[in-house]
Amino acid sequence: MDLVEGTEVCVTGGTGYIASCLIQGLLQRGYKVRTTARNPDDRTKTGFLWQLPGATERLQIFKAELLEEGTFDDAVSGVHTVFHTACPVLYDPDGDPEMTMLNPALKGNMNVLRSCTKSPSLKRVVMTSSCSAIRYDYNRSKEDGPLNESAWSNPEYCRDYKMWYALAKTLAEREATEYAAKEGLDLVVVCPSFVIGPALTTVPTSTVLMILGLLRVAHEYPNRRIGFVHIDDVVKAHVLAMEVPEAHGRYICSSDVAHFEDIMSMLQTKYPKLRIQASRCSDMEGDDIHHKLDTTKIVELGLTQFKSLEQMYSDMLEYYHQNHLIESYV
Repeated sequence: MDLVEGTEVCVTGGTGYIASCLIQGLLQRGYKVRTTARNPDDRTKTGFLWQLPGATERLQIFKAELLEEGTFDDAVSGVHTVFHTACPVLYDPDGDPEMTMLNPALKGNMNVLRSCTKSPSLKRVVMTSSCSAIRYDYNRSKEDGPLNESAWSNPEYCRDYKMWYALAKTLAEREATEYAAKEGLDLVVVCPSFVIGPALTTVPTSTVLMILGLLRVAHEYPNRRIGFVHIDDVVKAHVLAMEVPEAHGRYICSSDVAHFEDIMSMLQTKYPKLRIQASRCSDMEGDDIHHKLDTTKIVELGLTQFKSLEQMYSDMLEYYHQNHLIESYV
């Protein structure tokens, strides 16, 4: 694509885990970056972004609200590429998931895409989906071949097992793909698996916070088998999805597939000082699907080597330690 140093791009939801690390990577590559936040002036939420190298000269933060149509118009107007990473997580286990998670996720997704269609300068939209939109279906077994980008999670399976995040990601990506085809948007989708690694904030969120919880004494770990991927590789995948002209469709972004039991065992063996006493949770029915993930497509795009599980967790434990979230672990 016609990219030069100083090209302007937009990353939605800039304070999020993937989004903030992507902003850091884009600034390092010389891009001008716009991002969005509910309240750009709240330095308790956005202040860490201004500490990134190059932010003072090449970062702008726009006010936008995912659930308000039109609020992304200014942020995406005039940019070359929009990285749509933002996704509302409003799930209330005591409420109606259709109202508290699914509808907001779909509405927010479409609000961003509608704003994108109003920007004549826009060349590409890179959307962050998830391998949760790929791996869930009935009758899958360890004898099956690796799942590639042609596979989709079955919405009925997700509903049956109350996998609302997976359902939201599946429906949102489907809707985005259909809308982009109708409106002529060049949409490229990155589907990361469970993202591991250091964060930019001192207070962990997202998957980083979840893993911290698993290190607590007597905490339960989920009966879940999923792919894992280092945050650095996720950032590389998004950048490649913009910079490589031939990029198209969806891309699985994942390293090894493992059960959380394997992860806990690895951590107990490699880091005995952690004194992990987690036990297996038995109420995650439907989430322990044997599967493999085919990353051929993203390897051909340029992401030729993924960081290992050991490297992911080593980097994240060091992040915890530096931010005084855990004591010495080695």
